[in-house]
Amino acid sequence: MPAVDLAERRLESWLQHIASVHVSEIELGLERSRTVAQRLGILRPATTVITVAGTNGKGSVVACLEAALSATGGRLGCYTSPHIDAFNERIRCNGVPMADADIVEALAAVEAARQDISLSYFEFATLAALYLFRREAVDYAVLEVGLGGRLDAVNIVDPQVSVITRIDLDHQDWLGNDRETIALEKAGILRQGVPFVCADPDPPNSLLRRAEDLQCPLYRVGKDFRLAPTSEQLWTASFIGKDRDRFSMETCKAPQLASVNVAGAIQCLLLLGVSLKFEELVLSCLEATAPGRQERRTDKETGRHLLIDVAHNPSAMALLGDTLSKRRPTGRLIVVMAVMADKDIQDMARSLDSHTDIWYIAQVDVPRCMPAKEAAEQIQESGSKHPIKQFSSVELAYQAACAEATVDDLVVVTGSFYTVAAVRSMSK
Repeated sequence: MPAVDLAERRLESWLQHIASVHVSEIELGLERSRTVAQRLGILRPATTVITVAGTNGKGSVVACLEAALSATGGRLGCYTSPHIDAFNERIRCNGVPMADADIVEALAAVEAARQDISLSYFEFATLAALYLFRREAVDYAVLEVGLGGRLDAVNIVDPQVSVITRIDLDHQDWLGNDRETIALEKAGILRQGVPFVCADPDPPNSLLRRAEDLQCPLYRVGKDFRLAPTSEQLWTASFIGKDRDRFSMETCKAPQLASVNVAGAIQCLLLLGVSLKFEELVLSCLEATAPGRQERRTDKETGRHLLIDVAHNPSAMALLGDTLSKRRPTGRLIVVMAVMADKDIQDMARSLDSHTDIWYIAQVDVPRCMPAKEAAEQIQESGSKHPIKQFSSVELAYQAACAEATVDDLVVVTGSFYTVAAVRSMSK
């Protein structure tokens, strides 16, 4: 890309460019990103950095941190991935996605600084986020790991608090075939003596040993802090402050997001010593929502009730199934699903099948997507006895499901970020 064109290109053109620079979409490793970050002077993008890793729940933790930190009055940058509707969602300042012009400026700066270094799409995006957070002089930077932890581009930055959510099987080709091995990859974000909030209720031993080796002050959900129901509507909260003092609430309302992730965010915020009263901090996190995470919406055309969720592995689907068991509609539950070919769709389907009345199976226009015919066959092989309808696109499946649904039914759209992205704009 000629230097004279750097600042003139539109964001769409830039995104096409950064997707083509590197030979593969993913290449784990820190040296390329670290070298470019050093050239740009962005290895310390904020006064305080929180890094969030894990298999499931990262986005929910970030949403809670963003909600609470935005209320402190300080400047906040959040970096997440992937996006649902637009790339700009990945890089936010004070809760607002960065404008096209800002992202173009950042990508141009990264392009100029990389010289002969080849960067992946995710590395480009990560460095652009760090550049903008540094430019905006944010007080807090919340960084979500894209894949793994140890070799993820986000890990070039040293955090003041590390958060690791539930660890389960996913991306085995990159991270390993068992939870113990995967946990070691996630543990790569830990730093010597830096507080570690573990939001996995059943953490692998390898993760705990690594935290001990690094002498990380460890805070475990269910052991050191908790957010638990006392009834269907009321919950209780108990946490530890940065000076080991105890904070608690006898009664609070139910969280909008998964409780372990909300609890992990609250514990992280207390360790940071943010300028909010405990009750205000908890309330901000309890009320937090995240796009595509068990999100309740309504179809624009028919007014039918929706729940959209980006669950894309068995563990996340099991969590969705647990939610559906507690909030089952009075009518039928209609599932619209499309998944990537490398996912265990049989285990995913088993997590939802007992709650499902009919499957609408589709595919998205992505090379990695499992064809609808194969997905339907896999669901049948999983033991499902419910009717299965096949569609050539998620949009068609979604429209058919909403047209068939009654006012008492619930349409669930799930299976991947791509699945949710295909139809989210058709709802409100």
